[in-house]
Amino acid sequence: MKRKPGRNLLAGLLCSRTGLHETRSKQLALLYIGFGSILSQILLFREFLVSFYGNELSIGIIFACWFVWIGLGSIIGNVFIKHAKNVIHLILLLIAVSPLILCVQMLMVKFVRVIFHVHTGEFLSMLDLLGFSFVVLSVGSLLWGLLFTLGAKSLALEHGELWSGVNKAYVVESLGSVVAGILFSFVLATRLSSLQTVYLLVFIAWGVVIWTVLIEKNRFKLIFLISMILLFFIFLPSVRSLEQKINAFQWSFINEKLTFVRSLDTKYQNLSLLSLENQYTMYADGRPAYNIPNTEDAELFTHTTMIQHTHAKRVLIVGGGFNGVLRELLKYPVQEVDYVEIDPALLPFVEPVLNNQDQQALHDSRVHIVVMDGREYLRRQTSSFDVILMNVGEPMTASLNRFYTVEFFQQCCQSLQSDGIFAISFPSSIEYLADELKNLDASIYQALKCVFINTLIIPGSHAVLIGTKSTVPFMVQPDSLARRYAAAGISAEYFSKYMFEELMPPDRIKFITSTLADAKNVRLNTYNNPVTYYCDLLFWNRFLHGNNHFFLFVTPFWIFSAAGAASGLMVLVILLRRRQPEKQRELTAIIGVCGLTGMALNLLYLLNFQEAFGSIYEMMGVMIAANILGVLLGTLAVSKLCGNYRQKILLLAVLIALMGDVLLLPYLFNFLLIARRIPVTLFVAILNGGLIGMIFGLVNRLYLHRSSQAGSIYAFDVFGSSIGALTACSVLLPVMGLQGTAVFLALILCPALTAVMVMSKTH
Repeated sequence: MKRKPGRNLLAGLLCSRTGLHETRSKQLALLYIGFGSILSQILLFREFLVSFYGNELSIGIIFACWFVWIGLGSIIGNVFIKHAKNVIHLILLLIAVSPLILCVQMLMVKFVRVIFHVHTGEFLSMLDLLGFSFVVLSVGSLLWGLLFTLGAKSLALEHGELWSGVNKAYVVESLGSVVAGILFSFVLATRLSSLQTVYLLVFIAWGVVIWTVLIEKNRFKLIFLISMILLFFIFLPSVRSLEQKINAFQWSFINEKLTFVRSLDTKYQNLSLLSLENQYTMYADGRPAYNIPNTEDAELFTHTTMIQHTHAKRVLIVGGGFNGVLRELLKYPVQEVDYVEIDPALLPFVEPVLNNQDQQALHDSRVHIVVMDGREYLRRQTSSFDVILMNVGEPMTASLNRFYTVEFFQQCCQSLQSDGIFAISFPSSIEYLADELKNLDASIYQALKCVFINTLIIPGSHAVLIGTKSTVPFMVQPDSLARRYAAAGISAEYFSKYMFEELMPPDRIKFITSTLADAKNVRLNTYNNPVTYYCDLLFWNRFLHGNNHFFLFVTPFWIFSAAGAASGLMVLVILLRRRQPEKQRELTAIIGVCGLTGMALNLLYLLNFQEAFGSIYEMMGVMIAANILGVLLGTLAVSKLCGNYRQKILLLAVLIALMGDVLLLPYLFNFLLIARRIPVTLFVAILNGGLIGMIFGLVNRLYLHRSSQAGSIYAFDVFGSSIGALTACSVLLPVMGLQGTAVFLALILCPALTAVMVMSKTH
C-alpha cells in the first residue's frame, strides 16, 4: 500500500529537523570541547606555576605531558567510534564529567608539596615535575583527545568526504578555544579566582548537556537559561570562601608553623601571605619573595650602596622598596625617589602588615610610586638618576631574568648621571662557590661588567654588585668607608660602621672578583639568550637534589649532532621510498615535525611576550587564542582548495614559508621587543598559527584521501607538539640561545621539505 505524498513529506521534514538538531548538538559539543580544553589548560598551567615557583622552564614539561595524553586519547577515539552505539550520548557524558576531573587535578597540583614531602622554600626537581605532570594530566588530557576524535568523526560522517568533516570539526573546536582564551584574559583572570572559574566551567558543561537534551522543548529554553545564571551568581561568593579555606589547609600541610593570612590572583602573579608570630612571608607564585620585616638585609643592601654616593639627590628603586629599602634610603639627603612596581595589587596587598616606619616611607612626600614595568619606565625616562637600586629578587624565572640581562644593564647605564651608580643583590657565598653557583654569579657579573666601567662586589650569602660608568674607582678601604658612614650620621638597627671591616676584607673581594671574571664557558645573559635563570634552576636543583649530570651533558654540540643525525636518517629513508605509491608514513612524519616546530614557536612567542610586557600570567589566554585563531583561519583557507597536485604544491610553499619564519626568528623577536605593541605581537602569533593550520588542513586532506582514521593526523600533530614543548623552553632556548634554537628547528624541518618535494614529483 502506497503512503500518501503529504505523509511522506511530513516524515521527510521530521527527519530533516531531527538531523539538523543532531548536527547542532555535535557542533555545540565541539565548541565546548575547544572551550573547556583550553580553559582547563590555562588553569592547570597557572596552578603548576605556583607549585613549581613560577619557573618558565616547567612550561615545556607541562605542555609536553598534556599533548602526549591528548594524542593517546585521539588514537583511542578511533577505536571507540567503531563500537559506540550512540556517539552523541557518549560525548555528552564525557563533557559532564570533564570539569569534575579538572577540579581533582587542580587539588592534586595544589597539594603536590604534601605528596612529595617538600617543605616551604624548597624546589621540586625537574624529574619530580615530569613524573607528577605525566600522572596528574593523564585522565583529563586523555579525555580531551578522546572527545575531539569522537566529535570530529561523528560530524564528519554527515559530509560527503571525511577530510572535509574533520577539518570542519577542527574549525569549530578551535573557535571554542579562541573564545576561551580571550574570555579568560579580558574577563575571568581579573574577576574570578581559579576555583570560581572551574565553577563556571561546571555550569557551562552541564548547561551544554541539558540544553542538548531539552533542544526539542523550546518552551523550556529561556527558563533553563535564566535559572542557570541565577544559580551561578547565588553560589559564586561561597566558592571564593571555600577556595580560601582550601588554600589555608594547603599551607598548613606544607608548614604547620605558618598561619595562612590571605591569597590573591593578580594580573601578574599569585600572591600569598603567611605569618609566624610577628614575622610575615609573602609568596609570589609559590616562592618566598619577601620576609616582612627584613631589616637586616635591607640595611646591608642600602647602606653598602649609598655610602659610595652619599650626595645622591635622585634615586630609582625597581621592586621591593616597601620592605625596608625605601625606609633606609630616606635616611640620606635624597630629594626625589621613584619607586617602580609592575603589579598594582602588590603594595595594597602587603601594606597592612608593614611596620609604621615602612608605611610612612611609602607615603613620604619625596617618594613617587610608579606602577609600570621597570624596563618600560627606563625607556620613557628623559632625565637621569644618581643611584638605581634593583631589588626584584633572584633570577629564578624568565620574568625576573629580564632584569639581569645586558640590555637592561645598558638601559640603567644610560639613565645614570656621569658619576651615578647601579646596584643589585644576588645569591652567592662568602668562601666557596660550587660550579652551579659560580656559573650563576658569573653570568650576572660578566653581563654587568661588559656595560659598566667600574664594578665592585661585596661578598656575602647575598652578594651586592655595584657598577658605575665613571672612571673614578669605588672606595674599598673599610676604614675609609667607616669614617664616611659615621660622618653621614646614619642610625640603623643592625648595620654600623664596624661592619665594613667584616664585609669587605680585600683578599675576599679579590677572590670573588677573580673567580667570577675568570669563569669559563659562561654566556652573556641577554634577552635572546636567557641563561641566568637556567643557571639559577641548576643551582637549586644541585643544592636540593645532589647533581645535575644530565643537564651538564646537554650541550649545543650534542643537541646539533642528535638533530643532524635524526634529520639525515629521515631524509635518507624518504629518498629510498620515493618510488613507493603509499605515502601515509611521510604524511604522519610531516605533521609530527611541523607540530614540533609549531609548538616550539608558540612557546617561544609566549616567552617573548613575557620579555616585552613583564608577565604572561593574565595574557596567556589571549596569546593562546591568537595562535589558535591563526590555526583556524589556516584550516579554513585550505578547505577551499581542490585538486590533489595543487595541494602538494601549496603544502611545499607553506613549509618554505615556515622555514623562513624559523630562520628569521631572532630578528622577528628583536622587532617585537622594540615595537612593544600587544596587537603587533598578537598579529605575528596569528600568522604563525596560520602556517601551522594550513599544514594541518593540507596534510589531513591528503591523508584521509586514503585512510578513515580521523584522529591519526591529530594524534601525530600533538605528539610532535609534545616534543616541541618539552625541548623548546627546557633545553633549546636556555642551552642554545634563540639563534641556535632557530637553526635547530630549521634542521628538523628539512625531512618534511624533502618528503613534500618527493611527493610532488611522484604525482
